[in-house]
Amino acid sequence: MKSLHKILAFFILGISVLFNFASVSAQKEPEPPLEVRFVRLYGDDNEPPILLMKSQGATAQTNVGANTITLEIDIYANIPPTLFATFVHCDMNWQEDANNFINNQGLMRTSDFYWESAANSFSYYSYRGTLKFPNSQLKFRYSGNWKVKLFDYYSPEKSIAEARFFVVEPIVPVQMDFVSSMYNSEFNVINSAFNIEADIVAPAKILNSQLKNFVIYRNFRWNEPYVISESYSDKYINPLYKYTFPIMVSGFSNVEKRFSIFNVPAENVYRVLDMTNLAQYPTGSYLVQMPFSDLIRNGNYWDVDDDGAMITRYVSGSDDNYVYMEFLLDPVGIISDEDVFVSGSFNNWTPDKNWQMYFDKSTQLYRLKQWVRRARHNYLYGTGTYNADTQKFENISFDRYEGNNVYSNHSFIGLVYYRSFDLGGYDAIIGASVTNPFGTGYFR
Repeated sequence: MKSLHKILAFFILGISVLFNFASVSAQKEPEPPLEVRFVRLYGDDNEPPILLMKSQGATAQTNVGANTITLEIDIYANIPPTLFATFVHCDMNWQEDANNFINNQGLMRTSDFYWESAANSFSYYSYRGTLKFPNSQLKFRYSGNWKVKLFDYYSPEKSIAEARFFVVEPIVPVQMDFVSSMYNSEFNVINSAFNIEADIVAPAKILNSQLKNFVIYRNFRWNEPYVISESYSDKYINPLYKYTFPIMVSGFSNVEKRFSIFNVPAENVYRVLDMTNLAQYPTGSYLVQMPFSDLIRNGNYWDVDDDGAMITRYVSGSDDNYVYMEFLLDPVGIISDEDVFVSGSFNNWTPDKNWQMYFDKSTQLYRLKQWVRRARHNYLYGTGTYNADTQKFENISFDRYEGNNVYSNHSFIGLVYYRSFDLGGYDAIIGASVTNPFGTGYFR
């Protein structure tokens, strides 16, 4: 009888050990890593992500800026994601400031996302998170370039995504003007360009020696700066671009300071991809081709664009999904020696290797298969060289397949940078303006 009790005890002990081991193994088994599908950042009603900062000295008139910024992130994961966001101040070149006074990670951090599940029929993403700021938890006391960086609580050592925005304290007014010009294109296309000039008159408290940088961006293309700086000699050279741009800075800040850049390619009216037509772009995991292949352009255009913005206001919640589609470009025999890529609002105008096209010799077309969020998008075909180290395209231009047109009417946003002495020093933005070649604001 005692031996039976011993056998039973050993059996129970063995079952208990196996159960505990299985439990520990199950607890240690990590969840499959989440995948970021798309990150979108915009101000108020689909405006640029430029936040206006209120202060006693911020009395200058400005025609650009929002009161709130919205972050959207689409995630593919088996369970609701556990993300948090940190906000990091950067210098004018987007290098993160090593300044603990400005970048206090204990204060500039939040997990206050509003999460929604995707419809059961959506297979490409499973959750969408939304975060609006400033809010009761997040306040921005310093103007300048800012990044929002997203982290997974279970892997906080590496950012899974980031996006850029600006905080402007409008202390100085900015006047921007355009003059049509020409430049020497490498290709046989229309060589239309712009000379852009910005005039600034600053209050006496603004030191001329600290106000020497002006940066211009095309609307929503926050990774393509045109820098006009006293620190450069007479031209702006950036490996990002195929061309270099003559620049000039003259005058004094409390009288009139002028920042000029010359021969900026006009580019062309953006191509429009309108995916709000469900019959033409149906929901599903199968490949949807463009109705017709795109053709190269030499100054001509067909559609009125949305100034580079992504428009979702005409997409219902039940249809707000992704479409697996194929871009087709017919180069009409003009094959590029460089890499060809697609840049647009569907990749935040920041294409990576996944947006590089390949040339199909059998059809004589450039092709690219990608998932694209349903919306009305603007885009262009560009050429350049992919840098495997930086994982970015360099030496880029858009004139090979798009040509240039002075009626492109892209909005350009100009930002005045001032090197503040406060808190150890940082790059503040004390003025901003938006205009286009026709002297109006946004063209939408």
